[in-house]
Amino acid sequence: MKISEFSKTISNIEIINDVEIDSLGMATTVFKSEEVLSFLEDTKYIKAIIDNENITAIITTREIYEKIRIPDYLGVVISCNPKITFYEIHNILSENDFYWKKFENKIAKTAVISNGSFIEEHSVEIGENSIIEPGVVIHSGSIIGNNVTVRSGSNIGTAGFQFLNTNGIVISVKTAGKTIIKDNVEIQHNCCVDRGVLGGDTLLNEYVKLDNFVHIAHDNVIGARTFITAGAKLAGRVIVGRNCWIGVNSTISNGIKIGDNCKITLGSVVTQNIPDGSIVSGNFAIDHQKFIKFIKSIR
Repeated sequence: MKISEFSKTISNIEIINDVEIDSLGMATTVFKSEEVLSFLEDTKYIKAIIDNENITAIITTREIYEKIRIPDYLGVVISCNPKITFYEIHNILSENDFYWKKFENKIAKTAVISNGSFIEEHSVEIGENSIIEPGVVIHSGSIIGNNVTVRSGSNIGTAGFQFLNTNGIVISVKTAGKTIIKDNVEIQHNCCVDRGVLGGDTLLNEYVKLDNFVHIAHDNVIGARTFITAGAKLAGRVIVGRNCWIGVNSTISNGIKIGDNCKITLGSVVTQNIPDGSIVSGNFAIDHQKFIKFIKSIR
């Protein structure tokens, strides 16, 4: 769709250069789409926007537009508050089929769906030999593969926790993405897996295992054969590699990237990216051997 169409529903905006877009996202997001609308409130992010080949349009202020050189290929929307305008547009688009089209539920004949479970009436897919136990709630936009087990009390495809608080105004950002659970995943009791927010997916790859009371927030991507143990909390947009272990009651901050073959020990609070093959411990988490050395030094 053309960005000029937003002027019909959003007040106090001006279109400088009209282009087509088919998705919305942040400057640093990795997109599947090639025609993305983003926003620019701080000039320090202009390089990220230019370097991201998928971004074809931005919402920005007149001051920024006149201050810096914006490439001619970028569509431009002028707004007094680009971030608010961005999420207002998103909320409008989330009400239609802009991000993905609704479909009739597709539940394999060999899937075992317990009577005490609840599955929303559209846009749910459940594969062969999967088991949905009593007390499970599966929301629209949930794509569940083959041989998946979801145990009692878990919620799949819940709304992400995303709010915008600016100038005394709180805007609730609607959840417009999906939850995709690949083959042979097991989700144990009382877990919560949110959908993606900006039309992206929360993804659990093959053989991921979640212990009881795990929270997977919006837009997380969990690599194959990663085990996440009881009480772990992963904030939004976390990417975890393959063959990782996330210990009991660990907390992973938003936007963190954890490499392959990593171990996060119990109770760790991760606030920085973790490279492949690392073991980290502590609050805030550091290399495990450094943590042990520090603990010994104070005892």
